[in-house]
Amino acid sequence: MKFEILGTGCYNCVKLETLIDEVVEQLGATNFEIERVSDEKQVLQYMSLDEIPGLLIDGILVSTRNIPSRETLVEWLSGVSVPGTQQVN
Repeated sequence: MKFEILGTGCYNCVKLETLIDEVVEQLGATNFEIERVSDEKQVLQYMSLDEIPGLLIDGILVSTRNIPSRETLVEWLSGVSVPGTQQVN
């Protein structure tokens, strides 16, 4: 599973990345890739800069503007629930 954090390095972007790291560690997962996408041109392919932070999971935009709760991230990472959002190519 690949996570891409879309943002320019703002406080919330870093907070989201830290939270994902913590949840991955909590689950003891080893099959996750986490990447920060800070290039504005790449971020703009998915959303406007005023919507950061954004989160892609396996190419699907699952979150913008807000940091998902720890519980939501655990559900997404463990497969309990599937984010219901648009597919982004």
